[in-house]
Amino acid sequence: MIERVLEIKKARGCAVLQLESGVLRVPLSLLRERPVRAGEVLDTQAYRLFIAQRGYTHALDHAVRLLSLCDRSENEVRRRLLDSGYPAACVDRVIEKLYEAELLDDEAYAQRWAQSRAHKHGRARIERELTRRGVSREVAQSAVSELSDEEQLADAVRLTGKFLARTQGDFNRSLYNRTLAMLARHGYDADIARRALQIIAEGKDETPDDGDDAE
Repeated sequence: MIERVLEIKKARGCAVLQLESGVLRVPLSLLRERPVRAGEVLDTQAYRLFIAQRGYTHALDHAVRLLSLCDRSENEVRRRLLDSGYPAACVDRVIEKLYEAELLDDEAYAQRWAQSRAHKHGRARIERELTRRGVSREVAQSAVSELSDEEQLADAVRLTGKFLARTQGDFNRSLYNRTLAMLARHGYDADIARRALQIIAEGKDETPDDGDDAE
């Protein structure tokens, strides 16, 4: 199909070509390899074929760069590649290659994420964070299940102590409920939240203060 390129806009990782029939997202590295300019008449079918044929190598390089910057789930890598304009079939091949090379592993990713967040959040919030990042619920639940009750309780006690230290007035029913709500926002279950409050009330908390992260 022959049509004119009306406008070209830059987006993250790609250029968005505004065509007479719609838009075409082109990875920046491929655009540099075969430049297109606004006002040019383009054979869009041939250009899409070029992206499909050359996309795999470019997409694999892009994915490796993404993973070198920070830990990512499969879904995060997939979404970034698709948003950059790589065809779905090309992205599927890249994901498969990354698993073969052991550069992707959602189970290991979920475990690392859970451990890194466990010092200030409960299981429920960590599980929500993982599912928002595209990790399956089953994998997310498995990762948070490895967090011990003892460590979760110790962190809940620490947050509770900080929260109550900033409040004024008597520890009444209203403050009790507000504290439970704070712990719920952090993802701690009701049993751990109540036990944390009990420990604080009995004056048994000896957890050192290591920062202000209570909400």
